[in-house]
Amino acid sequence: MPAYFNFPENRFFGALVLENIFPSGLRRKIGRALNWALLIFSLPLLYSLLVKLFQNLPSFYGYRLPLAPPSLLGLPFEFWLGILYILLSLRLGLLALQSFFNSKTRNPNGETGAKNLAKMFNLYAAWLWYQIYFSPRADLNGLLRSLGQIKLGQKSLGRLGLTAREYGKILEKSPREVLSLQEFLNYLETKKETGSEIFFSDLVFALFENHRAFREFLIEKGTTPEGAAKAVRWTEREALAENQRKRWWRRENLARIPGIGKDFAYGETYFLERFAYDLVGEASSRKEKLVGRGREVELVEKALLKSSGANVLIVGEPGVGKHTVLLGLVRMISQGKIFPELEHKRVFKLYAESAVASGKDKGEIEAILIRLFNEAVRAGNIIFAIDNFPEFTQSLSTLGINILELLSPYLGSSKLHILALADRTSARRILEPNQALMKFFERIELPEPNLENLMRILEDLAPELERAFSGRALFSYAALQKIAEAATQNLVEGSLPKRAVDLMEEVFKEGAGRHQAIIEPGLALEIVSRKTKMPLGEISEEEKKKLLGLEEILHQRVVDQEEAINSIANAIRRARSGIRNPQKPIGSFMFLGPTGVGKTETAKTLAHIYFGNEEAMLRFDMSEYQSEDSLERLVGSFAKNEPGLLASKILSSPYSVVLLDEFEKSNPKVRNLFLQVLDEGFFTDYLGKRINMRNTIIVATSNAGSEIIWELVKQGLDKTKLQEKIITHIQREKIISPELLNRFDAVIVFRPLGFKVLKKISELALKKLQERLEKQNYLLRINEALIEAVTQGGYNPSLGARPMQRFIQDKIEKLISEKIIRGELKPGAEFSLTPEELAIL
Repeated sequence: MPAYFNFPENRFFGALVLENIFPSGLRRKIGRALNWALLIFSLPLLYSLLVKLFQNLPSFYGYRLPLAPPSLLGLPFEFWLGILYILLSLRLGLLALQSFFNSKTRNPNGETGAKNLAKMFNLYAAWLWYQIYFSPRADLNGLLRSLGQIKLGQKSLGRLGLTAREYGKILEKSPREVLSLQEFLNYLETKKETGSEIFFSDLVFALFENHRAFREFLIEKGTTPEGAAKAVRWTEREALAENQRKRWWRRENLARIPGIGKDFAYGETYFLERFAYDLVGEASSRKEKLVGRGREVELVEKALLKSSGANVLIVGEPGVGKHTVLLGLVRMISQGKIFPELEHKRVFKLYAESAVASGKDKGEIEAILIRLFNEAVRAGNIIFAIDNFPEFTQSLSTLGINILELLSPYLGSSKLHILALADRTSARRILEPNQALMKFFERIELPEPNLENLMRILEDLAPELERAFSGRALFSYAALQKIAEAATQNLVEGSLPKRAVDLMEEVFKEGAGRHQAIIEPGLALEIVSRKTKMPLGEISEEEKKKLLGLEEILHQRVVDQEEAINSIANAIRRARSGIRNPQKPIGSFMFLGPTGVGKTETAKTLAHIYFGNEEAMLRFDMSEYQSEDSLERLVGSFAKNEPGLLASKILSSPYSVVLLDEFEKSNPKVRNLFLQVLDEGFFTDYLGKRINMRNTIIVATSNAGSEIIWELVKQGLDKTKLQEKIITHIQREKIISPELLNRFDAVIVFRPLGFKVLKKISELALKKLQERLEKQNYLLRINEALIEAVTQGGYNPSLGARPMQRFIQDKIEKLISEKIIRGELKPGAEFSLTPEELAIL
């Protein structure tokens, strides 16, 4: 059954007709002009009235003042009065039109439960439909064209990542045969919940789903259906919020006006205001919203309602939003949206450093602080906010002031509340040992926002940033989404949401500097890639060839070991294509095999290929971590106040290959630590700080089962059976637990190296020596005799390639260095080692 649709019955139809005939922008301009005209034309009337008044006044000296006639420019009083009446009637008529418009649009929501689908359109959906209502082209092409004719539609296209030129191309390529508007409305009715309101975003998303050219163009740009829906909802939500802000007469807006005698019942705070300031001004000027922090604010409210000892300690990493929560609380107090017991409170932020610096000695500092707190108690409505509270207490302790003795008379008072802010590290290091002080505080932890809440925060802040740059550029929703994902997954310095906000500002400034009208996700990924030295963003043709031929590139440095090469190449391709699990490390491998078979060299090659530098590898000799205190040495010791080696290295090099050499020799507690890292991608250090290892590749090596590997290789087992038997042996001997082995992306067995393989490795090693000599301008010629001599001289099957490396160092390099010193080699001339020289090696 076709959807019943009668658009003139929509509640906004009259307002839309007025807006179309007589736009609000024009009304405002005419209104301002009439206001000035009324002011100007009222001056002659005022002059005439004053003249008449003074002419009728008797003189104290027996004669009247000689005044000009009661007219101006030779025109009588009645003329100016007539002009004023005409202007006033025009102004009142304009005011009546505006009142009509406001009355029609004061509630921008559509009706619910209406039989007429048109009545369910909200203000912005109705405005879009109105553009096509009188159009002769009543189909989806007409609706798409109408989208670009209204401001909200233009902004929606920008949020979808479309420039004006791209939008024009879509209109040009649109097929002539598209759905009629009636067919579109039938589709819309089937998709919407029965009786629910129809938003502007519903119309645009339905257009996305039904207009093939529009949909395909956006999908080619990387826009998903979900992303398209969220982009338009964000635009509409922004428009609705702006609409509400403009309506000053709404209760929420009137509540923001501060009361005149609100604080008359409380004491004065003259001395306090020298070292602290009322946060209400800062709270009203800053626009951050309390996104996803409702629970924390509610906990702060409840803690402050206690009859005594109502003090709060908010703990969170720098940049997690402690000040936002504080200002949100202040805003709620000023707007009357808080419990009645707290609505007359004033939140003062203490300049702690200034108060301490004002005193010359311990006694004077104590006197200043006591006077501050006493005045706050006498006032009776003060909440003290102290930033960096642990550092404040530590600075007082350094001066010999007992913080507990100083604050205890006030911490238990019902007339003063202290709201302290602390970083998690400082709180644990300085405050937690002082349990006597901590018992006066209710501790509230502030975690990082999840991805959904982080997106809402960025959506709220993006328009402010755009306005600050005079609208020179506009964020696409996809760009904002990439910024949030990159800040969560790839960047590790600082905390969310601050690092996401910092990245957003950096991306926007660079985009505006490049004169980009739309900020797209590629720019965000380009900047993150530059910061992390990790390949991100769109894969170029050159990189595609490299990724598809990774095995060949890896074999240039690692000979044989096909299984290891294939596993590593697949892990890199998964990570680069973006389909890896972002909650885990980029890749994790267990390399099993005898010494000298290429396990470490493979890890170095991996660092070089993925992170662009062989130095991007953190090596840990796990045989040094066998004792009971090994875990503390890695993550840190709270008792000794010593940072851990693993935590420190990851913080300084978060984008690297982590090589855990001889992993099986480590303490079981250490192996349990990596069980968590492989599963969740992070661990917690001794101060409770979360250490992110999701941007690392973990390679654990082990010589366990080397003898078994030799025996099984001699039996000629294939790779699959060989690996199964080795893993079974390791589990049976309880060398490494099955749970831990299963956490690795791949467990790879490195086979012992035969003579042919060692010969290839010797050639690679000689080429490295050749490159080093070239830098000194000595040109070594590598021939078959030299390769054979090195292979024979360093051949030791049980030790793999390592003896060969020592042979090159002890024999070949020694011989060449002596020839250089004797002057037998000329710079720039090619040379080779003679058979006689090779024979005596």
